[in-house]
Amino acid sequence: MGFNDLTLVKPHDLKVLHRQKVIQRASGAMDVLTNAQTYSTLDDAVDGFNVVCGTGMPFDMYQTRLEREYVEPRIYFDGLISNVIANKYSTDDTNDRHQHSNSIRLALVFGSEKTGMTESDMDTCHVMLGIPTNPQFGSLNLAAAVQLIAYDWRVAIGGFEVHSSYQ
Repeated sequence: MGFNDLTLVKPHDLKVLHRQKVIQRASGAMDVLTNAQTYSTLDDAVDGFNVVCGTGMPFDMYQTRLEREYVEPRIYFDGLISNVIANKYSTDDTNDRHQHSNSIRLALVFGSEKTGMTESDMDTCHVMLGIPTNPQFGSLNLAAAVQLIAYDWRVAIGGFEVHSSYQ
């Protein structure tokens, strides 16, 4: 989706970014792996970001969690960009979503695939994003959740130009 800023917080495997399996799954995005950073705490990892979005399952079949309000990523991102355009740039005539998104330092926080985010990590976030899924089975694997949320953010900031051979 065009994002290349990867941060890991306290990974179980400190050599994960150098594992052959990870390199293969990166599908040529070696710059992302090479430039990835690791931190020992979430607070350190999100320092300097003005918007911190946690992610989770609005319907969690396996754990009892505190009541949380989840917002659909696409709705949240669209509102975020619209507010930036309306508030920060009210004197600017341009409606270039990508240009306006540059003033947002956004962190997307994902928990582990097995256990999700801790309550403490959720408390660090400004908002919790939840992908609307079947309430009877709300689980998505981590890669799918990252892809969907990254896509929604990309669309919110203006997407990519589509080159189609179908005219």
